[in-house]
Amino acid sequence: MKTLCFIGTTLTYGAKDRDALGWPGRVTRQLIREQHAVTHYNLGIPDETLPILSKRAEREARARLEPVEDALIFLEPGHADLAILRDGRRRTDATTFEAHLSMTMDLLDALAPIVLVGPTPVVEREEALPCPVTGEMVRYSNTMIAAVSRRMAVIAEERGILFLNLYTEMAKGTAFEASIEDAHGIDPGSGGHKIIADYVHTMLAPLMVADDAPHA
Repeated sequence: MKTLCFIGTTLTYGAKDRDALGWPGRVTRQLIREQHAVTHYNLGIPDETLPILSKRAEREARARLEPVEDALIFLEPGHADLAILRDGRRRTDATTFEAHLSMTMDLLDALAPIVLVGPTPVVEREEALPCPVTGEMVRYSNTMIAAVSRRMAVIAEERGILFLNLYTEMAKGTAFEASIEDAHGIDPGSGGHKIIADYVHTMLAPLMVADDAPHA
């Protein structure tokens, strides 16, 4: 039995998915339908920044994975870190972001292999809108998100781990963008979560070991 542990923020939580699965639930459901022996935990909390997520990630994962022999941890830093404030600063600057990402991965790596999940593209808005958590006026830039995604890809390569390049994959065609429903132009609905799940399912194939394979 392989245990999939999804640690992240709004995208992992699946806030706008009317089927209440998010992409993690959809990936797990597809693997079960293929008769893989898998189970999953969704540890997504909406709108967390990475410095906050990093304080809980190892503790929450350990409570679920310590007795488990075969697991994967999906780590998804969210868009909240990438919000651009009125003065042009990024909410979580690059140095702080990378320091907390490195620290979190170091802690999680002791529990199970990590899959790093990059940010998705957004529908850019001309005007800043209030953050639903802090009330700050924020906006988002695909230029910045693409740069962060590229940097995360480098970090994953340096660590020898799988990187899910959601920015590049979701920018293909118009289906993912059309699925985005919230005012800030970030959160996908059910269709967007299905697109993500289909991509992740394909990328997971090499990581499914013999014990998890469909029964003959």
